[in-house]
Amino acid sequence: MQHRPSTCDISDLINEIAQFVADNPAWMDNTESMRRMAMAYSILASMSQPDMVTDEEYEFIMDIHHTIRERTAS
Repeated sequence: MQHRPSTCDISDLINEIAQFVADNPAWMDNTESMRRMAMAYSILASMSQPDMVTDEEYEFIMDIHHTIRERTAS
């Protein structure tokens, strides 16, 4: 049986990501923090679709996604 993530699971992960960003405002300048954030983003992207989050959550996650892409492209 495959577990389908609930919106609770998704919200919990988004809240964890938001707390990490709040606790580590310069996360994008630290290799380990970038690795952790990329992992969290990958998990979130694999378990949810854009229509499963609010517009505000979507924008927040996409900002993180773009930051990761910009930092890892160089």
